[in-house]
Amino acid sequence: SGPPVLSLVPPGKCQFTPEFASVPLLERVSVSDTSSVLRFGLPDESKPLNLSTCACILAKADLPAISGDDDEKKQEEGAAPTEVVVRPYTPISTNAQVGSFDLLVKHYEKGLMSQHLLKMPVGSALEFKHIDFNVKLQAPFKQRNIGMIVGGTGVTPMIQALHAILGDSDSSVKVSM
Repeated sequence: SGPPVLSLVPPGKCQFTPEFASVPLLERVSVSDTSSVLRFGLPDESKPLNLSTCACILAKADLPAISGDDDEKKQEEGAAPTEVVVRPYTPISTNAQVGSFDLLVKHYEKGLMSQHLLKMPVGSALEFKHIDFNVKLQAPFKQRNIGMIVGGTGVTPMIQALHAILGDSDSSVKVSM
């Protein structure tokens, strides 16, 4: 939290590469009945995430599968079925934050990954990666007036964009949300 921060990084500098890397959950702060901010460590704790504006990272977890007829047979044989779940997340922290990054996550009742993030113990690890395909429109923005219509997963990329716009004391861009 705090004032908007301009800390732009060009695409291709993110600590996370196309290969998944495991990092620890450092902290979880509940911000509402349905949402939390989760702070994760980074592979290199001496550097920022270095994610370009409006880009996302992919989180991966091997989670218990939803039960079905075949799964009951596997459970009887002693192998609990699992399912690899991958979800995109856009950090709300800026590249001014060194050694960690923050995710704002809504916890859906039937969301496999969001429930995992809600319940995973602080100190346990989650895997993340970044692929160039996940880089969208980059700041600084050329437009003078920007209207943001956001909801759901569109909120967090706009937080990144707002940091880039409002954190630039020389910017004359007008934003409405």
